Amino acid sequence: MSKMTEVAQHLQMSPAALSKLIDEGVIDKQPRGGYDIDEVRAQYIKHIRAVASGRAAQGDLDLGAERARLAKEQADAKEMENAVERGELVYIEAVAKEFEEQLLKAKTKLLAIPSKIAAEVHACSNVKEAKELIEINLTDALNELVGYGKRTTD
Repeated sequence: MSKMTEVAQHLQMSPAALSKLIDEGVIDKQPRGGYDIDEVRAQYIKHIRAVASGRAAQGDLDLGAERARLAKEQADAKEMENAVERGELVYIEAVAKEFEEQLLKAKTKLLAIPSKIAAEVHACSNVKEAKELIEINLTDALNELVGYGKRTTD
């Protein structure tokens, strides 16, 4: 069994650095003079291998977990990009803008119908003819609301 100073010298570090490793739980704390050099060396080697491979936590930062999180975020971003390309996912701002434009065009056409067809309706010979004329103009105005980026050709 060895003292901390002997273990630190064996591992070629200062006693303060060894104390820090003990406080961090890298090396098991032992009673004064009760350190087994071979056991401490094995714990220290295991720790440096973990740090070298990126699996060890650095303070509050776990490099392995951070790499996994980054990989997941990158995969999610690519999945979203592919969904947009396939037309399965849309940007809400673009949909809202398109819908607003459709509503404004429909409103404009609907409000213009009375003055646009008043004379024609007055000149119609019967109610059926006037009704058809009004329906044609209403359908044209309402076609502004058909589909995202689509128009009908009735």
